[in-house]
Amino acid sequence: MKDKIACELERSFAAYGFAEQGVDALRTRADVSFRTLYKYFPSREAMIVGALEYRHRRYFDWLAGGPQTGVEHILHPLVRLSDWLAEVANTGCLFMNALAEYPDSEIIAATVKSHKKMLADEFKLRLEKVASDRDTRLIADTLFLLHEGMTQASRLQDREKITQAALLAARAALLAEKIE
Repeated sequence: MKDKIACELERSFAAYGFAEQGVDALRTRADVSFRTLYKYFPSREAMIVGALEYRHRRYFDWLAGGPQTGVEHILHPLVRLSDWLAEVANTGCLFMNALAEYPDSEIIAATVKSHKKMLADEFKLRLEKVASDRDTRLIADTLFLLHEGMTQASRLQDREKITQAALLAARAALLAEKIE
């Protein structure tokens, strides 16, 4: 039941934002009673964190798999991000949107930072698998930056154009580091 509610909260926040809808609208979209909603998510802040945690799991499931070797293994999260932006959500980053709406919430900030750290670590892990003989921290940070830039820029420009530009920049950065 908690995952079902979190799924609907995530969809609602992604579609309508964090400030636009009251708890009654969230409850209605989740198709549960107030009692059930508050049993699993006792505050609006808890509802937001639940939605973000659900989005986190969804997004990392989305990134799983792909090529297991070479540069394509490293670039897979950027390719999958492009698919995500086309098929799931193109309203910017739900995590950053939540943080912008609730900048004083320590738990929302911690949830966002945890998600972003795991995303940056995903690039690091992929790089270590392909180029285990060198320090890959800077290039991992570069790829993470491209990922975040793609997310924001695709709101304003053509997603395919943004994807091509990000992949070109990523390939150039990998080539500069002699990672092939």
